[in-house]
Amino acid sequence: MDEQSQWLMDQIDQLKSSQPEYEKRAFLTALKKVVNEQATRTDQIQHELDGRLWNHDKW
Repeated sequence: MDEQSQWLMDQIDQLKSSQPEYEKRAFLTALKKVVNEQATRTDQIQHELDGRLWNHDKW
């Protein structure tokens, strides 16, 4: 997870802890899951790109 994703997760946690309403806390929990999934997919895509670029069979 990169710095921006981690910062966003921290911000979501802060907002979530200050929300008295269940609906807003539930939304922020779902948002955190989306951010985590996007960070995972970004990491996978970067590794796939690195693997394709270093494939010596296609040089």
